[in-house]
Amino acid sequence: MDFVIRRSYKYRVYPANAQISNPENQFSMCRHLYNRSLAERTDAYEKDGTAISYHQQQNSLPELKKERPWYKGVYSQVLQDVLRRLDNAYQAFFRRAKAGGKPGFPKFRKRGQWNSITYPQYRKRPDSVITVPKVGKVRLVYHRELPEDATVKTLTITKEAGRWFACFSAELPFTAEPEQGLSDPLGIDLGLTDFFYASDGSHVPIPKYFRKKEKQLKRLQRRLAKSEKRSEKYHRLLRAVRKCHYRIKCRRSDFLHKTANGLLKKSGLIFYEDLRISDMVRRPKPKQDEDGKYLPNNASAKAGLNKSLADAGWGRFIEILKYKSRHLGKRTLAVPPQYTSQTCSACGKIVKKSLSVRTHRCACGFVANRDLNAALNILRIGMDTLQAPT
Repeated sequence: MDFVIRRSYKYRVYPANAQISNPENQFSMCRHLYNRSLAERTDAYEKDGTAISYHQQQNSLPELKKERPWYKGVYSQVLQDVLRRLDNAYQAFFRRAKAGGKPGFPKFRKRGQWNSITYPQYRKRPDSVITVPKVGKVRLVYHRELPEDATVKTLTITKEAGRWFACFSAELPFTAEPEQGLSDPLGIDLGLTDFFYASDGSHVPIPKYFRKKEKQLKRLQRRLAKSEKRSEKYHRLLRAVRKCHYRIKCRRSDFLHKTANGLLKKSGLIFYEDLRISDMVRRPKPKQDEDGKYLPNNASAKAGLNKSLADAGWGRFIEILKYKSRHLGKRTLAVPPQYTSQTCSACGKIVKKSLSVRTHRCACGFVANRDLNAALNILRIGMDTLQAPT
C-alpha cells in the first residue's frame, strides 16, 4: 500500500556571531506575541464571553505591525505560526476537558521559554549553506542525506543548550512492507532493574542516565540558586545546567533507538504491557486523621520511584518501537498488565510476592527470574489474544 508520510530531518547549524542575536530577538518577539494573544483571548472571554479565533488574530497582524514596528523584524509566516501554536494549545485544552481529564489551560511563556521559530512554507532543500529568511545564509552540517523524492514543507530553527539546529519537515512517498510471517514472537517486561526482560531470556540493563548525572546537577543547581540573578556567573551556570540536561536527553534517545532496533532485528511480533505511565508517576494523595493532622503517606519514597520511572523513558520507547515496526512490516501488540508478575507461567497459579522479591518460585517447581516469568506470561497472553476468534 502506497501513501505519503511526513518525516523530520534535523541538522546542526552554525550561525555567525553577528547573526546569533537576530533569531534570539525573534524568540523574544514571538514569546511576546504569544502572551499578548493569549491575554487578548482570555480578557475577551472574561468580559462578555466572546471567543476570539485564530483567523481573527491572524487578520489583525498587519495593524499590529503598524502599532509595534519591531514585529517587522520577524518573518510574517513565523508570526502566523505563533498564533497557530496558541490555537493548537486551546484546541488541546478543549479536547482534554471534553474527555474528562485534567484540562491544562494554556500558560503564559516566561523569559527563556521560547526557543524556536518555524517557517511553514519553506521549500528549499538542505545543503551545506541554507538561507533563513530575516537571518541570512547559515552554515549547515549536511550529515544525513535527504531522499530525492522528499518534498520539504517546513523549516524550524531551534536552540538547545547553546547549540543551533535546523529541522526540516518533509513529505515523501512510502510503500508499506507487507506484513511478514511474524516469526519469533517475543514478550517483553519493562522494569527498573533491567530495562526489559524478554521471553527468550535476553535482557538489557537499565542505563540510568539521569541518576548518574544527578549529583552533578544538584551541585550546579545549588550554585545557580546562590548566584545573583542576571549576573554573568548566573548565566554561565544556567548554560551548564541546560547542557547537562541536553546530554542526558541525547544519550537516552540514542539508547532507546538502538534497543528498539535490536529487538526488531530478532523478532517480527513483540508483545508488551499496556502500562498507564501517567498514572504510575502520580503523587500519592495526602492522608489525614480525624483531627485533620497529616499522616505519613510515603511521598518521599514515591518521589524517588517517579524519578526512576521518568528516567527510564518507557513511553518514548514504546512509541519508537511501534513506528519502527510499522515501517518494517512487523507488529507490536499491547496486552493487559494485570497479574503478569504474580501468575506462574508454568502452571498458571497466583504466587503473590512483593516488588523486592526478584525470584519467582512456585509450588509446581518452576523457578525463574521474576521479570522473565512476567515476560513469558506477556507472550502467552499476546498469543492467546491473536488466536482468539473475532
